[in-house]
Amino acid sequence: MGFTVASLKEAMKYMVESQGFDRVLRKMKILSATPGKIVCEMKVEEEHTNRGGTLHGGLTATLVDVVSTAALMYTERAVPGVSVDMNITYTSAAKIGEEILITAQILKQGRNIAFASVDLTNKATGKLIAQGRHTKYLGN
Repeated sequence: MGFTVASLKEAMKYMVESQGFDRVLRKMKILSATPGKIVCEMKVEEEHTNRGGTLHGGLTATLVDVVSTAALMYTERAVPGVSVDMNITYTSAAKIGEEILITAQILKQGRNIAFASVDLTNKATGKLIAQGRHTKYLGN
């Protein structure tokens, strides 16, 4: 394994404490990590919402991107890869104050390409908020 859970948490901490865009995820916490699967949680706050007061679609896409990449890093190869394709299906809204779970699973990791699936669910009800698919080029 390229990363331990502790080093994965440290890498995420470094990323969100930067001055870059990833700092929007500073309130996200890693709950568990097993090879190729990461589960995180985040409470939806005003800074995470659109004008309608629900989780912003762009932030949802960022969660799909970052958490699936973390799951890819928590595999034997520990290579983050480069995004080739990402799509998100939005199925319900998450309102301010609601806790969400972000579960990323690596579906397949080949020699050059990896495929991940990410579910965002309401922590209290289990209701699906969004589902993302992320394809990444790993190189040789």
